[in-house]
Amino acid sequence: MLADQIVSLNLTTRKLCKNCDGGTVISQKMRLLYLVRNEVLSPKELVGELCIAKPNLTILARNMISEGLIEKMRVERDMRSVHYKITEKGLAELNRLLAELDESVSKQLQQSDKELQKGEKKLEAAINFLNGIE
Repeated sequence: MLADQIVSLNLTTRKLCKNCDGGTVISQKMRLLYLVRNEVLSPKELVGELCIAKPNLTILARNMISEGLIEKMRVERDMRSVHYKITEKGLAELNRLLAELDESVSKQLQQSDKELQKGEKKLEAAINFLNGIE
């Protein structure tokens, strides 16, 4: 059953990631940086993607702005509207976190590069399939 496999994948990735990012699974900070790495997103979009309450996003964003990882920007078409985008420092931090995650997962799986590449391709195909379900 597809739902069973999705839950299993979620639980497995949480186990693999437990040693990453200072012991947390995949932090909200990392998830937010990942989402804004290529585009500017509104709080509404981020709340939906991160599945968190807007007050929690506000706190997270405020902390990340003070760390210099993201910045607020006004959208030209509606100057009241705030959106978030990644900074160079944020991109460097995201790349560091992704490399750490990759190293941790590879170490835990203890597989050859060829096996890891096959697994990556299968996982990418699954993600593409799931993204098309919406």
